Amino acid sequence: MKTFEVVKVWEKPEERLSTLKNILQSNKSGWEYLIEYSAHKTISYGFLGFNSEKTSEFISDFSKNFSTFQSTDYRLDIVDANASLIFHPNSTFAKFASDAREIDTLFTFKSYHQDTIILEGERFGSLLKLSKCSMEKQQKLKANTMNADIEKMKKLVNLPQYFFHLKKDEKTFAVEIDTSTRTMRFTGGNNLKPIQISSKYYFHGDGIALVKPIQLDGTSIHFIEDITFEQNTLTSKNGVRISNENYPKVYGSSSLKEFVGDETIRLWWLSKDGLCQRNKIDIAGLKKLPEFMDFNIAPYYNYHQEAKVYYWYFSIGLRGFNPGGQEGPLHRVSSDGLLRFLPFLETEPADSEQVVKSMKVIKEYMYNKKGFYVMKTGNGYTLVDARDGLTWIYLEAPTDMS
Repeated sequence: MKTFEVVKVWEKPEERLSTLKNILQSNKSGWEYLIEYSAHKTISYGFLGFNSEKTSEFISDFSKNFSTFQSTDYRLDIVDANASLIFHPNSTFAKFASDAREIDTLFTFKSYHQDTIILEGERFGSLLKLSKCSMEKQQKLKANTMNADIEKMKKLVNLPQYFFHLKKDEKTFAVEIDTSTRTMRFTGGNNLKPIQISSKYYFHGDGIALVKPIQLDGTSIHFIEDITFEQNTLTSKNGVRISNENYPKVYGSSSLKEFVGDETIRLWWLSKDGLCQRNKIDIAGLKKLPEFMDFNIAPYYNYHQEAKVYYWYFSIGLRGFNPGGQEGPLHRVSSDGLLRFLPFLETEPADSEQVVKSMKVIKEYMYNKKGFYVMKTGNGYTLVDARDGLTWIYLEAPTDMS
């Protein structure tokens, strides 16, 4: 018989918990955090101080409700044999997690490497990364710089025209800013070969940071620091400038071709909101119509034998009956890729004055002489009024065409 020494492979939970406590208490100026959560991997940034064994200073860039320093209850304990960080159900952090959705309040300690602690949520799997915060950065956050930058971004995304351009190092890109998922999508290249790259972003007290640095057309974008907002432009000390425009910087033809299709393919597009402007959804008042379902657009809807042309179909969909007032327009595509609609046919007039009024507003925009930019947006397409970029309509395919 031979005696073998027991090799210790896993730390005991008590030892892991002690390690976590010691690490958290080792940095007196607290910890910056990034939380990655939800199916879309949304990002939120903030600060946790772990000032005592039961309470911590807390701030988050998620919303104005949490963008100033507050106190939150927490505890470190062993849960299911794991060293864990737990936030009390009624704590400030728990309220933040509830508002954000899919953020955990029970996190398991996973690792510590290069001054970064990694913890993973037990319910939703949200990832919490804690990095050592400097005293200088803590003071900036306490001075409310993060909230000031959030307000500047709000002013930018509420500007009236649909398109945004970002300029850096004499290069200009199209940029889409999705505030719901904290995503910026950059488009470079040219109209024939557009190149799109996206990254999540967050507010970190010194401006805006991209989670993934962008390399596009020989230009690198990672931070938009020390931002200021004037008139219709957001500028930063590192040369980034974002402006609101009435035309796209890069406009390829593929989205237009996909949206229009041809006479061999039956396409159908629906809009739940109708015509919109930046701070006004449904300017034609479609949602005020009794039993409103959607506004419909069908390319190559039918063939007019006498004129020997295919025509489209515009209509307002109401639940349970046909409101009348449909349009059967023709379409034209300009040399620069704008989609224009021409009046051609009208079916039986609508009986409802409300429907007549709504269709009148729709026709005023849909039959504009310059036409529309057709932009691929998420699962659908957005038609943007090419006259001024102030009005648009978002359309998706119905969920079931059977």
